[in-house]
Amino acid sequence: MAEKEKKPIQILRERHGGMSEELKGYFKNQNQLKKKITGALKSGPKTVPEISKEIGEASSTVMWQLMAMKRYNEVYESGRNGRYFQYTLKGESE
Repeated sequence: MAEKEKKPIQILRERHGGMSEELKGYFKNQNQLKKKITGALKSGPKTVPEISKEIGEASSTVMWQLMAMKRYNEVYESGRNGRYFQYTLKGESE
């Protein structure tokens, strides 16, 4: 039986030894942050300072993750609360 042909990504991973532990840790932290933000937004629209306070992360960190989520259509700006935009999960009360 012939050996299955490797995909280019498999070849690249083998050459470079896979993902470093540092990079794995980074992605794990980003996924945890995204879950925290998603959890906070399940109860309704919130501003960056509100989310930051609820999940215990810096506003700049929350903003960075929200912008990534917005780029991939996971959240949207649903209004304003004073000077701040409120963010809502896509599919929640649209």
